[in-house]
Amino acid sequence: MATNPPMPPTQYLITPKEWEAASSAVLDAIRCFIDGLRSAPCLKARTIKEEIDAKTQNDDVSSLFAHLQSLGVVQQVQTLQTPDQTIQKQPKTDKEINPSGLEAMLLDHYKGDDRKQILHQIIYPILKRLQQCYAALDTIESNLPPCNDKIETHNKTSKSKRKNAAPPPLGMLSLNDYVNVACLLEFTISISLVPALEYPYLYQLQLNPYKSSSVGKNTSSDSGAIQFPKVTSHTTTMAQRRIQALPKPLAGRISKTALTWGSSYAAEMNESLHKKILDYNKLPHHNDATEDAITPQQLYDVYSAYQAYTEVTSLATSIGHLVLLDRFRPMLLPRHLSDIYLGLLIAERLRWVLLGLEKNMMLPKLQSELQSLFIIRGEREVEKLNSCELQSLERGLLFSSLKFQSSFITNVNSNELSTVTRTIDHREAALACRTLLSGGAVMTNMEQVVSSTTNPSIPPWLRMRLGQFLTTLAGDNLQSVVDVFVAYAHGHGGNGDGDENGSNDMGDEIMSGAAARLARALCAKPAGRPSSEHGSTPFLAKLCSQFVEFLVEEGQQHIKKSKEAENYELVRSRSSVAMSLTLWATIGQLSMDVFLSTFVRQMASGLYPQGDSGRSKYDAIQSTAAIGAFLATTLSSLDPSTKKKLNAMLVSSLSLQSNNTQCNSPTLLGQILRLASCFDKDAECAESKLVVPLDNSDKSDDAAFLNVAVMTIIQTIQVVTRLGSEGQNQGEHDAALALLKAVSINPSDTDGYTFERAFSTQCDNIRPTCYFVKRSRNDDSSDLMKGIERRAKVLVHRVIVPLSRTIDELPDEMKDTDAWMRIVPSSLFRLVLQLHFSNLTQHDDTSKYELNDGDEEELRVASTALLALLCEECSPALLLGGDNEADNGVLKTLGLILESGAALLRDGRGADSQSEHSEELLSTTSIVLSLLVAILELGAEKRSEGGELIFQSMMPSLRTLSCGGDVQSAELSSLVTELAEMASHAMALIATRNEVVTEDSVSKPRAAASDKSDIELVVDHITEAERDLESSQPPLRARGVVTLRHIARSLADSGVSHVPKKSLVIEVDGVKTSDGSKEQLVLLARTLTRICLNALADSESYVYLASIHTLVAISDVCPSEIITLMGSVVSTGAVNITVLTNGAKETPIEMSFAQEQRIKAVEALIFIIRRRGDGIFLNGPSLLETMLFGQMKMATNQAGAAQDMSQLIQVQTHDYFQRSQEEGDDEVDARTRLGTGGPVFSCEESDLLRSAAISLVCELVSTLHPAVIAQYCHALVRLALDALQLESSRPVRRSAALLARELYACVMREETTEEEAEKKATSAMAIAMVCAGEDKLVIALTRCVAATDVDSNNSLAVKGKTRLVDPATQSRSKEALEMRDELDIIFQMAAVVAKSMEREAKDPVVEAVRKALSESM
Repeated sequence: MATNPPMPPTQYLITPKEWEAASSAVLDAIRCFIDGLRSAPCLKARTIKEEIDAKTQNDDVSSLFAHLQSLGVVQQVQTLQTPDQTIQKQPKTDKEINPSGLEAMLLDHYKGDDRKQILHQIIYPILKRLQQCYAALDTIESNLPPCNDKIETHNKTSKSKRKNAAPPPLGMLSLNDYVNVACLLEFTISISLVPALEYPYLYQLQLNPYKSSSVGKNTSSDSGAIQFPKVTSHTTTMAQRRIQALPKPLAGRISKTALTWGSSYAAEMNESLHKKILDYNKLPHHNDATEDAITPQQLYDVYSAYQAYTEVTSLATSIGHLVLLDRFRPMLLPRHLSDIYLGLLIAERLRWVLLGLEKNMMLPKLQSELQSLFIIRGEREVEKLNSCELQSLERGLLFSSLKFQSSFITNVNSNELSTVTRTIDHREAALACRTLLSGGAVMTNMEQVVSSTTNPSIPPWLRMRLGQFLTTLAGDNLQSVVDVFVAYAHGHGGNGDGDENGSNDMGDEIMSGAAARLARALCAKPAGRPSSEHGSTPFLAKLCSQFVEFLVEEGQQHIKKSKEAENYELVRSRSSVAMSLTLWATIGQLSMDVFLSTFVRQMASGLYPQGDSGRSKYDAIQSTAAIGAFLATTLSSLDPSTKKKLNAMLVSSLSLQSNNTQCNSPTLLGQILRLASCFDKDAECAESKLVVPLDNSDKSDDAAFLNVAVMTIIQTIQVVTRLGSEGQNQGEHDAALALLKAVSINPSDTDGYTFERAFSTQCDNIRPTCYFVKRSRNDDSSDLMKGIERRAKVLVHRVIVPLSRTIDELPDEMKDTDAWMRIVPSSLFRLVLQLHFSNLTQHDDTSKYELNDGDEEELRVASTALLALLCEECSPALLLGGDNEADNGVLKTLGLILESGAALLRDGRGADSQSEHSEELLSTTSIVLSLLVAILELGAEKRSEGGELIFQSMMPSLRTLSCGGDVQSAELSSLVTELAEMASHAMALIATRNEVVTEDSVSKPRAAASDKSDIELVVDHITEAERDLESSQPPLRARGVVTLRHIARSLADSGVSHVPKKSLVIEVDGVKTSDGSKEQLVLLARTLTRICLNALADSESYVYLASIHTLVAISDVCPSEIITLMGSVVSTGAVNITVLTNGAKETPIEMSFAQEQRIKAVEALIFIIRRRGDGIFLNGPSLLETMLFGQMKMATNQAGAAQDMSQLIQVQTHDYFQRSQEEGDDEVDARTRLGTGGPVFSCEESDLLRSAAISLVCELVSTLHPAVIAQYCHALVRLALDALQLESSRPVRRSAALLARELYACVMREETTEEEAEKKATSAMAIAMVCAGEDKLVIALTRCVAATDVDSNNSLAVKGKTRLVDPATQSRSKEALEMRDELDIIFQMAAVVAKSMEREAKDPVVEAVRKALSESM
């Protein structure tokens, strides 16, 4: 039974000399004890003969305690007394209590246990007395007055020389004394703590009373039997591990056998106790236990756990308070601090076990009975004596144990604890945790001991508590934890710069791995930890706060170095690198909300308004420097989650950082740029002063602050460029957009927020500060524009231009790695250029940029100011710079303008809404297209891979431009047609760049000009182009189309309608054309038309589009011939013409065309009509008659589509338009979808041809004069009406609705044009429509919009046909009705006139007058 004397407070009742004598006596006892261990026979290795002789002589060589008693060590310890006579003897056993049964057996076993007797009767008293003596001596010495005594010394060289020297400390220990004390502590650990690691189940450490269903309960008939584990394999693994790290002075003083004796003896005593328990279990009267009595298992479990608890707490308090003394701390604390922590953790576990035994395994009425037992009361006395010291020790060690309130544990009031004067720092605690986690806390479990395996590990409960303790340390002092676990990951040693164990590089793999492990441990989410609405916890907040403090300190170092030199290199220590690595690893573990709302908010607090909370902890200068220090350590490779967080921090608006909801839009880069412009403005003001100040410190401070702000901006650009947009390679676009947002106006500018200079006097150090504060609301547009100009100037002069100089000065091998310096300025230039054009079109394609609707106007204003500065200050090579070469930047810029023009034409309404701006953009696009064609025709045949990819990326924009678009404005129609022609030619030229040269593609040598006539040479060129068009290689077919285009252009330039040239032969790109007669030109035009009509069947879009526009060019040569020919192709699908063949022979041929070719021929005719504009009046009426009254040959499906096919078409068409709502298209996009008419199916090809013919009629109606259209009004109205009422084909009905809309538009044009207004228009068109039955057309359109003219469940709209709802037809019908509503008054008047004309026609008098007048004329 363990009992220790009480430890009263130290009082000065005796002199210091008597305290020194007492301490000497304790040291003598320790020396005798160590000598006893060295001379103990049981701790010496002996031969087999010596063992036999010892047994025959009955020598008691196995008892170490008996040996120490024989040496008088026990008596010497018992006689030790402190001078104040306050140490009490061990209390005697109560004679009135006679334990019996199991209690007596356990008590006898305890008395025969040498290990426990040595601990309780020798070691613990010695350690208590040693700690008490030296604590008193230290206290006395600290309170003594300064000593002025002089110590006289004699030196051989000086006979009587006196020196002043400090007297030796009270109770000074010799080196031998220190070694003896260290040996005593090592032996104490080996017989108390090491056996707990070797056999933890003997200390009840593996007992889980909360999960066991049998321990301590009477659940069977054999409840009196005690279940007790037996050690079957003696191991000293833990002791051997500890011996390997034993210091050399101790290894020579204490033997290894002594250090392994505790583990071996504990196993032997386990076997002895096991035999006694087996004998006890055989007693029959113990099987009669009831639920009202304490079972033997309960008694054994509680006693063994309670005894282990008192033993461990005695160990921790005895060693802990001793090593915290100044005398012993340097030598003993580093080695034994981890042992003390381990003891505290084991004691905590045993408290949990006792609580479980008490709460879940015993009835409440049995608790008092159990605590009244003698062996339990003895342990209780020891626990009471240790309780206060245990709490005091935990405070000194920064350890907060879990409180398990049990009746076996004394509840200590905090008021009873004395003030802790001796504590350790966080770094020492972290080192102890590392020692335990790296092997100092491994234990052997029960299964491994039974199976004789040795694979010890740290128990889960112990690892969890070490992690929790480490987390607590990190919350208080993160730097210490990082130094221990990351900076020293290479091994022990200081954080020297680049020592042999490690480096200071951010790419250190060992430190990076250690930082990642530490971050995972720190950011683990234990259950029950409170969190805020953003998921942040108080611990994470403290963690982020320490990271920010570290970054602020690093930032101050940058500012300090910046004051010394503009270009500096900051040497970082290993500790600083480790902290940065841990920071990045922690960011990877944090959620997005915690990262922004906790870490970024604290770091950037000085850059944002604080609302009513007052000024932030850091000012704007500190926050900017911290951000710069943070970005300067960005790792070379980041996970996608960290990239997304950084993008959210650097690019997005950080509303989470502002307590003022009215100021929630500024970006981080924008605030830093505003701060830089503030210092730049102050620097300019200082330079403009006439009086030079005596002190230039303010000026140097401003220059340093400006330098740090600019460097932070550059680092932000570099990081954003490297990261890209959510892992995509679009980083330069994000950087460009972020810079433009930084320059533009945000709500904080209009709310009156600005950076204000101040001075801080913290820590008696005056330093300049700057805060983002609110002054007064600023609605003055001039001031806002000045701010934009100032920020743009700082960005261009301080960032972009220096970047261009930097990359020019870099060596060639580094230019590729730092290519972002050239990419970002060019990307910014293209962005502002695109916004400039989008400002004209109000319809920009910003798929590469994430623009909010509310930011577009501010960004356009900023782009105007920034564009001017970029063009003025930056070189063209910088602005047009690309990934690999400067010309790629030129091509990207050209592609940007082409895309802007294509975006305008995707929506004809957008183009018409701002005709002036649209004309400006389309004119610029026309110039760019001509430049692109020149580059393609006259430039290099082969460019770099990047340049060729840029050419290919232009194809979608060129395809859009070549289609022309639905432009209703007459002013833009000819310009759009010209763009379509050049765009198709550019597409063909780009396609030829991928030409594959084969034997068939090599041109044969041309004959000399003298051998053949001009016409024959032209025919040879045409034949060569036709051969290319028949090739299977698309690039070769594109080359053939390009050749035809050149010939057509040259024919147009030498046509009969042009001024005669001096030369009869014109050479264009190697193609000779003759300025011959009209008949020859017609033959050449027909020949070219034949080839182009055949090329319309090509599957490649750039081939047939180029053929369409080549037909348009051919029509310029002889429009009457070509337009008539094309009309015949569309109407009949077959023509008989005479063309030129080989040798310039005239050959009549007959051609027939597929429906696809005829549809494309309609597109060519539409472009011809648009290109000729008002000049179409010469050929327009004949073409209109051909379309209306010509013999249209086509295969039609009079029976209509099958029911299932019609339903399938309707479903897919519905999905096409429904996608518009699901994707959230705006009104313009929805109209665009409706205008396209939805997808066209192959079964509708014949209907599409008829629809195309009607579309051609619509184009003529929109172009020809209303007076001409009025002559055909009856046929046109009937066509639209019959198609709407009788047709079931979707394309035909759509074109019919479009025709109705164009007829009403023609009426409106007749009434609104200036020419008709001057002539006081007679409304001939409106009257003609009324006479043609316009009212029936209105009814048909109304039914179409209301969808009452489609099939229903009960009836068919058209007999034998299937007619379903078509949204495109409804949309066009609705537009026609809207125009009809605007013209309602006109049609009412026209109806009156028409009625009058009808009456006059029936009046015989009027008829007679007309006849007479006609005869007279």
